[in-house]
Amino acid sequence: MLTAENLRQARWFGGKSRTIADTRIVDSARWIPDSSLFLVEVTYTTGPPDTYVLAERLEEPAVAGALLAQFRGTTVRTDRGGRLEFRPTHVLNAIPQRELEPVRPMSGEQSNTSIRFGDALILKLFRRLQFGPNPDVEIGWFLTEHTRFRGTPPVAGSLSYVNPEGCEASLALLQRFERNRGDAWTTTLERLRAVLDGADAAASLEAVRRLGATTAELHLALATNTGDSAFAPEPVAPTDVDQWLRAIEDDVRATANALRQRGTDVDEAALLRRARGVRALEGTLKTRHHGDYHLGQVLERDDGSFVIIDFEGEPSRPLAQRREKRSPLRDVAGLLRSLDYARTTAARSSSASNPGGVARATAWYAAAREAFLSAYLPKARTLLPADCAPALAALELEKAAYEVMYELNNRPDWLPIPLAAFSADS
Repeated sequence: MLTAENLRQARWFGGKSRTIADTRIVDSARWIPDSSLFLVEVTYTTGPPDTYVLAERLEEPAVAGALLAQFRGTTVRTDRGGRLEFRPTHVLNAIPQRELEPVRPMSGEQSNTSIRFGDALILKLFRRLQFGPNPDVEIGWFLTEHTRFRGTPPVAGSLSYVNPEGCEASLALLQRFERNRGDAWTTTLERLRAVLDGADAAASLEAVRRLGATTAELHLALATNTGDSAFAPEPVAPTDVDQWLRAIEDDVRATANALRQRGTDVDEAALLRRARGVRALEGTLKTRHHGDYHLGQVLERDDGSFVIIDFEGEPSRPLAQRREKRSPLRDVAGLLRSLDYARTTAARSSSASNPGGVARATAWYAAAREAFLSAYLPKARTLLPADCAPALAALELEKAAYEVMYELNNRPDWLPIPLAAFSADS
């Protein structure tokens, strides 16, 4: 049924660069009458194994529709003594059956597979099995059931696998489908390109300002104290900032060294001084946060409001690390870096026909930063230091270091974008 070649052809398979030694089914279940679910362990010639989730005929509407019906609260026993638990929220019961058609797979995803049910629901199947709370499921449930925040798709249900030893892993997340005009990366570029062609920047900056306000509302919602220790805000201790500073310093040194090996020198000592700005976070609050926040993680509704999606965090990091509480300014740094990428992308695409585009893009970026922060900072003030500038500079440096390494290894032509931010005075 399963070969190494089948796996390599799957978009969601993350081990394409590794040599597969063997595959074996570690558990399975007839999760609906006409389809089975298989948990397949993949071992490699080197390194730890992975376990992937395979589902028969999930792309067929009848199969997906039958699976949706299980989310009313069904429990299915697996062949090896585990169980599948389908858990609904109050959202599911409020959706009329007529809104759930047509059923069709979504295209374009890599690490997950999604099925859309009319304009009502979207089902996300997590292809790689990892035991422990999945942040996307965990945060989605929290925001849906315990807060009034409406800037993320409400959760209608989730599916978990519990193995024979009682360990649990998230398999799927069922959410309300949000009609939208595209992600914020796309809509920001559309507005920005118009600005570079001479249009007034007011509409573009107002959209960024709305996004800043929505981001603050998200962070305040995630700081809601319901007595759940996984979400309760905690003071940032000296040990926290020591740990965060060491991590940024390590990233700076590794990145500076990688650049030197390619003939580019940076002022490492000055960068390390900039990293110390993270110490300004001591005594503020650390909370759950998005963890991988950029313009592509935000949808823009038709009315111009924003919907924040995909709370999984950085997929390459362990689940425990993705669930860590940090300063919400870490998300802010990620979004500001995304705005920088947007301005350079727009300027590059218009440079041939618009010689003044680069200067206009630079002016837009400065104004967009101000617009975002002017909306965000007053709303989120209770979570932040009195002066956010040093900490934000350190966290943007952390993000820029990651981006430099990514571009060095994957897209050298894009290296100038993060390299400009990987400096002491950015």
